[in-house]
Amino acid sequence: MRKIVFVLVIFLGLTSACGDSSQESAGDSKFSQEQFDEQQKLWNELMEVHDEVMPKISSIHKLSRQLRNHQETTSGLSAAATQQIDKVLEELDNADESMFSWMNNLRQLKPLQDTEKHEAIVKYLKSEQEKMDKVRDDMLNSIKDGSGLIEELGITNTKAQ
Repeated sequence: MRKIVFVLVIFLGLTSACGDSSQESAGDSKFSQEQFDEQQKLWNELMEVHDEVMPKISSIHKLSRQLRNHQETTSGLSAAATQQIDKVLEELDNADESMFSWMNNLRQLKPLQDTEKHEAIVKYLKSEQEKMDKVRDDMLNSIKDGSGLIEELGITNTKAQ
C-alpha cells in the first residue's frame, strides 16, 4: 500500500511540477518578448534544479529503509547509535517531505502569466528558486549523512522492506 501511495505521489508531483508551462506565442501575451523570455528563463532554471534532485528521492527512500531495517533487526544497538539513526532518519524524512510539499504548492507558469503582472511573476519565481535551492541542499545533505552513517555502522543490508 505504501508503495502505491508513493508511486501516486510521484506521478502527481511530476505532472504538477514538470508540466508544460510554455506559452503558445508570446506575441498575443500581455508581456513583451523580453519579459516573457525572462519569465521562461527563471522557470527553466527552477525546473533544472528540480529535475537534478527529484531522482534522488529514490536514494532517500533506500537509505531510510536500510537504516530502519538495521534499527529493527539489530539487537543491542547502543543508545548513541539509535540516536544517530533517529536523527538521520528525521533528516531524510524531512528532505523527502519538503520536495513533495514544494511540488504540491508550486504554481505553474502559464496560470501565473494569465493572472499576474510581470514583476509579481519574477518575484514569485525567484522566491521559489530560493525554496528549491534549500530543498536541494536538504536532500543532498541528508543523503550524505545517511550514506555516511550506513558506512560508519557497517550496514550491509540492502533489503527493500
